[in-house]
Amino acid sequence: MNKTKTKRGRKSTTTIKAIAGKQLSDEEIKLFVAKYEKDGNFPGHKIPCTVTGKLSVCVGPWLHKKVKEYGSAENLLRNYKSRAANKQERILTMKPKAIGAKKGRKRKERITIADVPKMPVGTKRPQTDEEFTQTSQRECARPDIYLDNGRHCLDCPHYNICENGIKCLPRGFKFVDGKFVEVRK
Repeated sequence: MNKTKTKRGRKSTTTIKAIAGKQLSDEEIKLFVAKYEKDGNFPGHKIPCTVTGKLSVCVGPWLHKKVKEYGSAENLLRNYKSRAANKQERILTMKPKAIGAKKGRKRKERITIADVPKMPVGTKRPQTDEEFTQTSQRECARPDIYLDNGRHCLDCPHYNICENGIKCLPRGFKFVDGKFVEVRK
């Protein structure tokens, strides 16, 4: 327990505070309980952990909750364990792994049944020539052929109905009666 004197000009009273690393004696516990019953809080607003000795701030609703949890203010001061002490205790009480445990141990499978609406199985209908022509104005139907042939549409199956702006044939070729014909000069 640490007794501190007040500054000059005030009444010469002493205040009681808990010190980190020290447990409270019976006399100090009685003084802390008397202060709690009088004002509703502990002197210095801190209480020591009974395991680690670290001080914990104990004020307001949390203080009243802990007093109810431990039964009385005296029991709180005698048996209080901080969060760090509880965590340390949990770590020490965990079961160690068995030495010969199998790594590939199978877990029980969880089977969940969900109501998922069925998706329609139908395939996309083929486009008509008019629909394909409208689509080909915006995008090339076979960009793989266009790029593989050096940016030419030679051997494209859609050449006759395509209206794309990049549509072209290499020099020396023409499209006649649905066929690509080489023109020789």
